[in-house]
Amino acid sequence: MSVNNNKALSIKTLLSSSSGKYIIPIYQRNYAWGKAEISQLIRDIDEFFQNSTDKKNYYIGSLVCFKRENGDYELIDGQQRHTTISLINAVLKSERNDKIEAICSPNLKFDSRKNAQQFLEEVHKAPDMNNYLENTSISGIQNFKDAIDFIREEIQGENFKLVEFANNFYNKVKLFRVEVPQDTDLNHYFEIMNNRGEQLEKHEIVKAVLMGKISDKPEREKFAVLWDACSDMDDYVYFNFSVDHRRALFDNEGNLKAEITNFSEVPISRNTDNGEEKTLADIIKENILPDDFPKEEKNQKEKYKSVIDFPNFLLQVLKLKRDAFSDDKAIFLDDKALLKSFEIINNGVDSTTFIYHLLKYRILFDKYIIKQDLSDADESKRNWGIRKPNEAFEYTVKTFENDEELVKLQTMLYYSNPSSTNNNWVQEILKGNFKENPIDYARNVFDNIAKPRFSKDKLAYPYVTSYNLYFIDFLLWKLHKAQDVSDDLKSLKERISEQLFHSFKFKQLNSKEHLASQTNASLNNICNDDLNGIGNLCLISTSQNSQGNKENPSDKKKRYENDNSSLKRLIMFETFDNDKWETKQIRQHEREIRNLIESYSPQNQ
Repeated sequence: MSVNNNKALSIKTLLSSSSGKYIIPIYQRNYAWGKAEISQLIRDIDEFFQNSTDKKNYYIGSLVCFKRENGDYELIDGQQRHTTISLINAVLKSERNDKIEAICSPNLKFDSRKNAQQFLEEVHKAPDMNNYLENTSISGIQNFKDAIDFIREEIQGENFKLVEFANNFYNKVKLFRVEVPQDTDLNHYFEIMNNRGEQLEKHEIVKAVLMGKISDKPEREKFAVLWDACSDMDDYVYFNFSVDHRRALFDNEGNLKAEITNFSEVPISRNTDNGEEKTLADIIKENILPDDFPKEEKNQKEKYKSVIDFPNFLLQVLKLKRDAFSDDKAIFLDDKALLKSFEIINNGVDSTTFIYHLLKYRILFDKYIIKQDLSDADESKRNWGIRKPNEAFEYTVKTFENDEELVKLQTMLYYSNPSSTNNNWVQEILKGNFKENPIDYARNVFDNIAKPRFSKDKLAYPYVTSYNLYFIDFLLWKLHKAQDVSDDLKSLKERISEQLFHSFKFKQLNSKEHLASQTNASLNNICNDDLNGIGNLCLISTSQNSQGNKENPSDKKKRYENDNSSLKRLIMFETFDNDKWETKQIRQHEREIRNLIESYSPQNQ
């Protein structure tokens, strides 16, 4: 079968030998996609077909190639996507389902990375993927192993229709293969690719469309002021207004003043020149810098880090107010669908109504949801917090007097799945699941948002989710804070390191770690159930997994016994008996963890 150039190829065609070989040249960077990108790709595909009535093809971009003299395609742009597609194929092949027509061997080749090449070929051939991943001695491929974990976590979801997804993936998901001409100067091409001007972003298009529906000029200007203030997610919205506007809009608690109940009552405007037109010379004269203007650079941006970006926030508000805006319920927190989602607003919804709601929810978002303070150069001191402005609007203070558990809960929810399409927890909080009392607020978030995401049925590898491991770390931290505990948790609490638990902060961790590896298991007669059970698992960083993959548990303890990125691993280290981590210790730890889970979430049996 011949494949025409510059035409859309299905995944099945792309991965088949008839499509040719795709070469990742030496100048390309290593594979770098993480959980966010991989999860997003799979969810985008799945949601498209779950919500498409006509079942059209789904396009996921292009592969820009240079055809070599031997007929191979050198990948100039798209290697991350092609590599991910190849790994998804390997995972689907490992399912051994007769209804899934997976490709048997990869057609992706590496010019210079022999380890990556060997792994990709062997993981496709492996009769048992779990066994292969645990026993392979190939170094430098932890990024691929983590990617496979992320893929499996997505496709093994409770309501995931695997066969339907696979059929759509192979036959209806398409990419364009674009060949650059043979006489292309590749160096010049890369220079152009790396210096492309920024395109108009989707949220800017939405702004233009909504403003275009407002005929009154002062109202358009007011809309622009509110939009611009809400769109800067790197600070608190109060500080995105001028001093005069702050005083007009907010009370001392940072809430919108009670008398402002709709857009027409918002007492601000963009212009203060009474509509008089000015020449360029007038503008320059009025805005000339004074002699004493400070010369040092003042970086005002990226003062804080938000858990979501502005396009996602727009979708959050649209989803929250969908009943007011439209009867259409199919709104997803995916910025790729931003323009399509806002077509709903174009069908009869007043733009001023939307911008008023946007401001109201942005105030709630800033007051009740965490942001990370980026002001300290030391990354370890960049704390997450729930803040509001002080009465004079000079700086921020804690929204709650004691919000430690709230911050831990929200950072756990954020880091456990950074993909923007899975930020439904933000949606739940913005719906009103908060209380002025931090204890009630924390209990509400724990009971109604955090706990329902935990599944007791997925506590063994490879089915254990990253979220489950994050949640167990939270429960351990909660146990550390508890004053009185039940008898079956006392031994566990006694082994908690006060100092390391007190300074614990959630971080981005991507790798599911077997403390006793397959090699250790065979040496010490550890059965597979214990090896892959929750008693032998924890969540660590990719770099730590790569460094310590084949180490004995005792060696890992020496290396990481003061590293509190994983509380569960710390407890596992403290469960060692005469420097041993074998069946007895694994089973003890599993019993204690199950007791801990039962203590805090018994109804999830």
